[in-house]
Amino acid sequence: MSITTEERLSAALIRELQQTPVDKITIQTIADDCDLTRQTFYNHFADIYELVEWTAKQSTAKSLANVADYDNWQQGFLNVMLAIQENQYLVINTYQSAYRDLLEKYIYLVLDNYIIAVVERQAQGMNVAQKHKDFIAHFYSLAFIALIFDWVKDDLKADPHDIVEQTGVLIQGDFQKALQRYTK
Repeated sequence: MSITTEERLSAALIRELQQTPVDKITIQTIADDCDLTRQTFYNHFADIYELVEWTAKQSTAKSLANVADYDNWQQGFLNVMLAIQENQYLVINTYQSAYRDLLEKYIYLVLDNYIIAVVERQAQGMNVAQKHKDFIAHFYSLAFIALIFDWVKDDLKADPHDIVEQTGVLIQGDFQKALQRYTK
């Protein structure tokens, strides 16, 4: 399987983030690491922050593949946390930069798409307005992103398995209960 230029640039970014804050990384450094030109970088990304965004989105989306149902939501949440742990330099350096909102936005979007898929599967056979399903997904997405970024703020000290297990205890059956309450 061949590696795309985007993946090469992303890997170079992750390597660079192990020693340099995102605000100090240059396009030239990333391009040099890949033996590419600056123009090649610009053919794929507008700037470093678009590369950070792409890297975060790809990592999060990959960790959620094939687990978009209620029975597996905990595995999906754990996979996101493990991906963050694996890419901790990317996450921590971006979190500590002026571009934290970018990271939060894209992890939120991926989580929200994942959770809406879980909610949609739980709502099969029920007559629930889309606005209610979207609200449920939004609520849980905000809760999950808050847990994730609180964990990041604490330098990833807590065991992600414990966080996911505690979250599971709190929301066991809640998606179904909420959907039933919104049933027309």
